[in-house]
Amino acid sequence: MALASVRSLAGAKAKEPASVPLAVAPVADPPRRSLSQRLADAQADGRSDPDYLDVARQELYRSQCNCPYWHGAFGGLYLPHLRNAIYRHLIAAENALDDAAGRTGPRVAIEVGDFNLDARQEVRIENDHLVALVRPATGGHIYELDVREALTNLLATLERRPEAYHQMIAAAAQNPGQDYHGPASVQNKVILKQEGLDRLLVYDKAPRKALVDHFYSANVTLDDLRACRDVERGDFVTGAYLSKFSRGSKRVALTMERPGWVDGHSVHVRKSIALDAGSRALDIHYELEGIPQDMALHFAVEINLAALAGHAPDRYYTDDTGTRLGMLDTPLDLPQTDGVSLSDEWLGLSASLSWSCPAGLWCFPIETVSQSEGGFEGVYQSSAVIPHWRVVADASGCWEVRIRWTIDRAPATAAAAPAHATLAETIAGFQAAQ
Repeated sequence: MALASVRSLAGAKAKEPASVPLAVAPVADPPRRSLSQRLADAQADGRSDPDYLDVARQELYRSQCNCPYWHGAFGGLYLPHLRNAIYRHLIAAENALDDAAGRTGPRVAIEVGDFNLDARQEVRIENDHLVALVRPATGGHIYELDVREALTNLLATLERRPEAYHQMIAAAAQNPGQDYHGPASVQNKVILKQEGLDRLLVYDKAPRKALVDHFYSANVTLDDLRACRDVERGDFVTGAYLSKFSRGSKRVALTMERPGWVDGHSVHVRKSIALDAGSRALDIHYELEGIPQDMALHFAVEINLAALAGHAPDRYYTDDTGTRLGMLDTPLDLPQTDGVSLSDEWLGLSASLSWSCPAGLWCFPIETVSQSEGGFEGVYQSSAVIPHWRVVADASGCWEVRIRWTIDRAPATAAAAPAHATLAETIAGFQAAQ
């Protein structure tokens, strides 16, 4: 399957146990092996509300529409609205299972398991508003962040990778008007729906997720990052982090740490992610140790945000004072700021990031090139948000920063997305159809 993350939908298909009467590919979900297994367990238990279980099953089936799992002749995986629809149904299924079991009100939990079937342990942190999935073995990234009420995964991102048809685009851009004699495309001729598509043929070296830890060269620029030039000076981007967690009735926290190298110097990075019951915010704490006293390090934290349209006036950046900075496909290079917000009034969502130490800020769109019925076109996938600091050690060779990531409701426009049916409305419709 090609769709990344979504619990285990990007992993290998596991066979459904023979005792489970569901002809579906399982979707891993703690504490049981999969959403389908969790649904079967709830049915067997007999204490869960059967109406909510019917809704969960219906949403799980809907999430298995095949279009977003493959490239397809015309977009498929590359179309964000198709990927987002899959996540919407998966999140709705999980919400229904929680309601079936009577799990309502403020709560918080943390679980460990192989949720994406990569033979490594991931960590799931959740409360009544958010679900975060973290990969300590791959850079300590947050690779999924579900907003329960909005049925939206803010990390439904897509890495840019080579595709066979990219050579056709490059050839057509270099020789406009000439026929391409390479592998045949679905169309009889190569049609570029916009200029400059060849400049979008840039390929990512690391996952476009959140809490991707970088140490850059001192003179790196926004253009270097947009072009994916080799400016990395450390080995933390996809390195494995050791992890441990703490669990309380009102707060859970995951702590990850890794000794690594930056320009030949040994540096230790520790980062923690904490979530409170009833909270709409992740509290993130970075601590750097072993910083050389005779040099400054250029440290950056990359956070990619998806499920938000790029070029639309009701999708925009604002600074920490509330001033609009441009639409979400606008490149930003701010010398100093205390935070930034990304708002999508159509979805009614706002993601705000603030940090305890003033930072420089780079933001830029992640865009791919894919096929459509009308030809080849650029597609906005996500926005990269990268606060960065010139780190100078204190007397003990240490430095720290705290980041708060808040997900809130944004003011909705008149053309806002249609409201999702409540579970009660879905149940009523399901019963009426029987």
